[in-house]
Amino acid sequence: MKLYSNQLATQLQQQLLPVYLLVGDEPLQLQEAGDAIKAAAAAKGFSERESHLVDNNFQWHELQNSAGNMSLFATQRIIELHMPSGKPGTKGSASIVTFVESMPIDVMLIIRCDEWNAGNEKTKWVKTIIEKGAYLRVYQPKAAELPNWIRQRCQSIGLQVDQDAIALLSMRLEGNLLAAAQELEKLKMRYANTLVTGRDVAGLVADNARFDVFRLTDSLFEKQAVRAIRILRSLKKNDVPPVVIHWALERETRMLCDLAHIRSQQRNVSPADYRRMGIWQNRQAIIQKVLNSQPLSHWEKCLQSLSDIDRMIKGRLAGNTWLAMEKWLLNFTT
Repeated sequence: MKLYSNQLATQLQQQLLPVYLLVGDEPLQLQEAGDAIKAAAAAKGFSERESHLVDNNFQWHELQNSAGNMSLFATQRIIELHMPSGKPGTKGSASIVTFVESMPIDVMLIIRCDEWNAGNEKTKWVKTIIEKGAYLRVYQPKAAELPNWIRQRCQSIGLQVDQDAIALLSMRLEGNLLAAAQELEKLKMRYANTLVTGRDVAGLVADNARFDVFRLTDSLFEKQAVRAIRILRSLKKNDVPPVVIHWALERETRMLCDLAHIRSQQRNVSPADYRRMGIWQNRQAIIQKVLNSQPLSHWEKCLQSLSDIDRMIKGRLAGNTWLAMEKWLLNFTT
């Protein structure tokens, strides 16, 4: 079965499955999902646990050996495989399928993957786990979803916060749930049963937001120039190479140019056009809105400006790359 994070607790109450696959690049949710599964397993008598890191030196026969080497004092065991890449390879895939299809009843398997893409779900080993156990993929909450996550987290730990506090926490902790959880625990220890206000947060919680180039492009499409510049400055602070940022901006702008060119030929952008460009359906509405806001000439000018920024990055044109990108962001959204 496939699960969302908010379904895991209910599922564990109903039934303990033999295998769980936890994937995603958000470490806090991955850790807490794994902890919840292991706690539920411990309550059912799984008193022994062993862990393996799946790297280039890992031998897949160790998985079968682990199931057979039972302790004299434990009758049920958890085997954890941490596979950071999410790619077991041909031999590993076959080993996982064989193991899951003939698992001993006194063994539970938990696999954790930090890198993941949608194509992995089509592989046989993942399909086998979905059939025999549970697959849970965690996601980093979007900016609009983070306030609700913080509100629920506060309720779960008994921390009282007002709306201003939630808004400021969301801004300062976006993209970094681990820091968010830690800061909320600190606030809980300091304020106990007292209502935490925005002023309290302003004085105590550092700006620990983490962003990536995809959040930057999302903010552009949402016409949030101020947020886009804040994200850009955060990327600079965290030593993200300007060439990576330029790549993301150029990719999205070139896409808009191509789509606007189609419209300039007096025809609508079709689902086939979106598929050809690899644009997912859930992005098509916002892209259509952006296209409606400006003519083809605007996107062509944006693309030309990115060419100048590329020359700055390569040292072929004088200028401050970061200031040029900030100006470009403003021009894009106006």
